[in-house]
Amino acid sequence: MPCEAIPETQPVQPPPLGDTSLHGAFWTRCLLFFLRILPMGLCVTLATPVAFVIYCLAGPQRRAVCANLEAMQPEEGPLLWWWHGFQVFLQFGLTYMDRLWHLHFGREVHWELAGAENMQALRTEPGGVLVFTVHAGNYDMGSALFASKLGRDLHTVRTPEQTASLRELRSKELAGHEQREPNLHVHYNECGSHLGLQLCKLLQAGQIVAIQGDRVVMDVSAKHLQIHGLDFRLPRGPLVLAEMLPVPCYPVFLSRQGLMSYRAEIGPAFRAAGERATLEEIGGRWLVAMHAFLSLHWDQWFVFEHLVTRV
Repeated sequence: MPCEAIPETQPVQPPPLGDTSLHGAFWTRCLLFFLRILPMGLCVTLATPVAFVIYCLAGPQRRAVCANLEAMQPEEGPLLWWWHGFQVFLQFGLTYMDRLWHLHFGREVHWELAGAENMQALRTEPGGVLVFTVHAGNYDMGSALFASKLGRDLHTVRTPEQTASLRELRSKELAGHEQREPNLHVHYNECGSHLGLQLCKLLQAGQIVAIQGDRVVMDVSAKHLQIHGLDFRLPRGPLVLAEMLPVPCYPVFLSRQGLMSYRAEIGPAFRAAGERATLEEIGGRWLVAMHAFLSLHWDQWFVFEHLVTRV
């Protein structure tokens, strides 16, 4: 894509003052300001030094990412764990800019689809379907693409942002996203929302529900599962949902290939429709698919909590 300035569709205004904490909306508004006035190529070039500064300052998140990499890459050593941790931060920053370019400036995203036969099988499932994914690639853009390709309603689950300012910004973004893609419906996992019951009803009604099955944050209940000498702390909720309802479960993974370019991988169902399985069995099958993806795309696992230990 040529490194040309992004056309100005509205007057350029400096970012408003507000919540300047790490989880506040100020920094996203600041980034939007620069994405609007600077050429795309320059923004990509500046992403590396900016990500490096953030990586050095974000101590708890840096240590958590490096701890996960240390467990998954025991042969590498401290220097490579530290360097690979920076690669995670850099990929996150590049992915975040892609997201803003797409949602706020209408930049088109190129998608490569892997597993077309599995996509067709998922699309033609007669009843409800549970889609498992991870915090990789770009969840918001990927869910819209997935909904458009399916030709069926897709219900996605998100964790609310940690600050009111960022929640307000995200709500406006996703509202516009849902207007452009009517098959996409976003649900927030908020305290007291009884989301589990809502998702059960949707699955029983034959809907497709996509949920991220890799990140344990705040008061989310965890389930420890092991593979290849690694102990993963996974969220219990998606596994309980799959255990309660014998719906087919498909793994879907997103990865960034380059500037505004992504790959969606749809794997075969790891639980068939009508099959009864325990939480441990479902979790073990999901972990096999998840671990295979993370082994190849460790630099795009955007979790900033310590979730993996070596046993």
